[in-house]
Amino acid sequence: MLEDRVKSLCEAEKWEEARQAANAAIGKARESLDGSGENKHELALSLEVSGDLLRRMGEYRNARKEYQEAMELLANSHNANEDMGRLAASVAVLYDEEENREEAMRYYERSIDLFARLAPPANLDIADLSNNLAFLYEEEGNFDKAETLFLNALKTCHEELGPKEEETAAICNNVGALYQKAGFNERAREMHVMALEAREETLGKDHLETGQSHGNLALALAASDEGAAARRHFEKAVAIYERHVAQAPTDFAAVVANFTQFLKDLGDEKAAGTLEKRAAKTLKKA
Repeated sequence: MLEDRVKSLCEAEKWEEARQAANAAIGKARESLDGSGENKHELALSLEVSGDLLRRMGEYRNARKEYQEAMELLANSHNANEDMGRLAASVAVLYDEEENREEAMRYYERSIDLFARLAPPANLDIADLSNNLAFLYEEEGNFDKAETLFLNALKTCHEELGPKEEETAAICNNVGALYQKAGFNERAREMHVMALEAREETLGKDHLETGQSHGNLALALAASDEGAAARRHFEKAVAIYERHVAQAPTDFAAVVANFTQFLKDLGDEKAAGTLEKRAAKTLKKA
């Protein structure tokens, strides 16, 4: 009931009323605690709802405190792995957004471990968290660990959702980007082809994520000296982003910059200049 109440107030943008409702529930739950520690679960869930609200309001530090207090309350409770895993994941995401990599990694790993203890394990949650954790290992330069996490997540999504689902395609894209960064161009190309095919089927040929896959595949093809194919995919990527420039102007500019550099590397300065002028006009209109 508290969750529904807070949600409806947020949808109405009544943020202070939502905060008051969450705080009142926390206060009531604290009053109901007795010496034996009964009703800790009710208080923990109230703190989680408050944490979710504070997170939506951009108060990350206060949100994290609510989640961590809830975890302390449930630490010695039986059958609390699902709640603890969810709370640990929320803390991990907040640390991740604050760019505190060490703490984010610690909480991601804790959440994965907790979800793995469930019967049956929460495999899709584990895949999602493994994907996030893989990015952090990639940032550290630990490509082996990042690859393992990405591939485990990909295997889970492939088995539980299917090869053509949006989540599966997104992880294919992430694996391809990792391989591209590590210089494994052939593997990168394979993953980006898989991601592109899945996105075209699931999202359509004019979706921004489909455009992203065209752009990433173009980079992998260019690195493999397949210039003609790379150019075709760059052109498709630019065309898609151009049609949706108002939604993603920064991504459009990035794709144009990559295509422009590709053209310059080929010695086609005229085409590169034409593309830059066209993109500048498009961005100005947007």
